[in-house]
Amino acid sequence: MCLLNCSKSISVLIVLFAFLGDTTLVAQEKLNAYFDHLFRNDKMMGSVAVLHNDSLFYTSSIGYADVDSKRKNDSSTKFRIASNTKTYTAVLTLKAMEEQKLRLDTHLSTFYPQIKNAEKITIEQLLKHRSGIVNFTEIDGNEIWDQKFHTEAEVFNYIKDFKSNFEPNTAFEYSNTNYVLLGFILEKVYQKSYATLLNEKICKPLKLTNTYFSAETDPNRHEAVSYNIQNKYIKNSNVNFSNHPASGGIATTAVELNRFLSGLFEGKLISKESLALMLPESKGEYGMGIEKARFKNPIGYIHGGRIENYFSDYWYFPAEKLGIVTLCNAVNINLGEVQNTLIQYVYGRDPILPDFNKTKDLTEDKFRKIAGTYRYKEGSQTMTISSDGKNLIGQLSDNGQMYVPYRYKSDYTFVYDDEGSILEFMPEEQRLLLKDGDLVLEFKKI
Repeated sequence: MCLLNCSKSISVLIVLFAFLGDTTLVAQEKLNAYFDHLFRNDKMMGSVAVLHNDSLFYTSSIGYADVDSKRKNDSSTKFRIASNTKTYTAVLTLKAMEEQKLRLDTHLSTFYPQIKNAEKITIEQLLKHRSGIVNFTEIDGNEIWDQKFHTEAEVFNYIKDFKSNFEPNTAFEYSNTNYVLLGFILEKVYQKSYATLLNEKICKPLKLTNTYFSAETDPNRHEAVSYNIQNKYIKNSNVNFSNHPASGGIATTAVELNRFLSGLFEGKLISKESLALMLPESKGEYGMGIEKARFKNPIGYIHGGRIENYFSDYWYFPAEKLGIVTLCNAVNINLGEVQNTLIQYVYGRDPILPDFNKTKDLTEDKFRKIAGTYRYKEGSQTMTISSDGKNLIGQLSDNGQMYVPYRYKSDYTFVYDDEGSILEFMPEEQRLLLKDGDLVLEFKKI
């Protein structure tokens, strides 16, 4: 299972006005209709929140936290925020520096000399993903390993022999292993669990009552269950977060993630000097658990995350004291588009309801012939084909399988460039071929 910084894929560039636009009840109803439109078309289940000056500007929740019980998502539903956890861990690390528990130039060898290049890797390099340590979530077989509870010793034994991808501080490469190690180091220097540190140093000062770390998803705490979107919702909450305490295991609400961001930037957690160390200077650069947005204007900071089909994105604009957060437990649409819709609402622009009955390259008639759910002819696996209003979207039913946008090649052939995956449709025969290198899988429409 792969946690990833989904914000790196955002290409939306926005130009904002110098003041917040007036919002009316009519405008809010239009935004509510936008989110209802997403849910009705099986694009998303989750919660969103916009905070301005630490006051709630807009919030909405759609879909189910638990499909089986029909328990709906609402403003108090907790979602696993995956890699957005890293921003919290960076804050805790800088807090440890302020409390003289750590130094940014402390070497990893002080705690874990067995790690390759540990004598060269610093705390700062771990924070900035410049250690060279392999990302453990990309190791073959990790999906199975990740489903079981593991102690710190077991996690360390799993990662200690990984090779380095490059010499420390010579390159940037996103790696969850960096933040897993930071979490264990924090536990060592404080002699407290990561969950306790999160509560004492972040949640209590900000009065966050719906933010915590725990090893397993618990619907009894009104946590959302993760789902694939098929012709039905397929549950895939199997990851055990004991393996991701500081890299991806926090559960919170859209409102409280926003309150964390405003508290951070308003100096309620760490000093302004520590915050300055944390923030990257250049657009698109990764600092310490946070990235500087590529937006033209205003200056913003972002991060995203995904584990299974828990997707999360935050955008925060310090000068405007404006936070935009989207948390999902099922999705097959680019959250950058959702975030952009929210921020345009803030500045007085009506949302545009995408037409999910076609793609930018296929008419409704041609798209209708291939849309739907297909079953692998030699097994139970299914793939659902839909549209995000622009691209063809495919999502396999495997646990945690994320949605994949495919680019148009010809009438009934689509490609995914990054992975070399190809979809070939035979609409008259209601068949679909999924090709990936030498692998060819045949699916039949159901």
